[in-house]
Amino acid sequence: MTFTALIHGLAGVGKSRLTDTMPAPRLILDTEGRSRFLPSRKVWWDPLHDAPPVNDGSWETCVVTAHNMAVTQQAFTWLRSGQHPFVSAGVDSMMMAQKRIIDDVAGLNQLREQDWGTVLRRTEGIVRDWTDLRLERSTGIQTVVFTVGTRERSGKYEPLLQGQLRDTIPYFFDTVGYLFVTNDPETGATSRGLLIWPQANFLAKDNTDALPGPIIVDPRIDRMVELMQQSAPKEGEVSA
Repeated sequence: MTFTALIHGLAGVGKSRLTDTMPAPRLILDTEGRSRFLPSRKVWWDPLHDAPPVNDGSWETCVVTAHNMAVTQQAFTWLRSGQHPFVSAGVDSMMMAQKRIIDDVAGLNQLREQDWGTVLRRTEGIVRDWTDLRLERSTGIQTVVFTVGTRERSGKYEPLLQGQLRDTIPYFFDTVGYLFVTNDPETGATSRGLLIWPQANFLAKDNTDALPGPIIVDPRIDRMVELMQQSAPKEGEVSA
């Protein structure tokens, strides 16, 4: 069972921590430097100079610090080869990855109108390449999760991206979730919710028909994958 998800939400709601709940062993491409705060056991990997770490039981999350696009591309090359221990891969976040692409295209200069087409193709290329990893068994990747910020546009909260990608990116994922935090006014307890059903003011969707909606309380990606596996037809069964 494979699964792809795009998680968007305001700053500080826990998007990075949610990627840290993907099935392990997991790879997180860290474009923002948030990985040092993740609670899981971690190892750092430089794909430009080293082979992927061995899954020896000492770590759950492998972090790649993606400070430029060369690192991102080399990490993908390793994933595509299948010569790695990972079953999940995440990009945290796509917003910063797009900024790195803009830096590659324009440097310190302002983007020209004709540059936006290049930015769109390269950014969409990353999304397509990484989500396609789960389509080939040889890669070993079964779960892919991207995070991105949120902004309000025309009364609707949607992924914080520049250009046409903000309109096309949802189509690459099985599930698009809006992550938010709620506080109980009586107890003061804080919990997280993941909206996965479309609403008038929030971009969300779920194509799996296996996840409980409209809101998943205190979501974890590994539990979401388990639910999908439980609802999948068993061998020899025919789905309705």
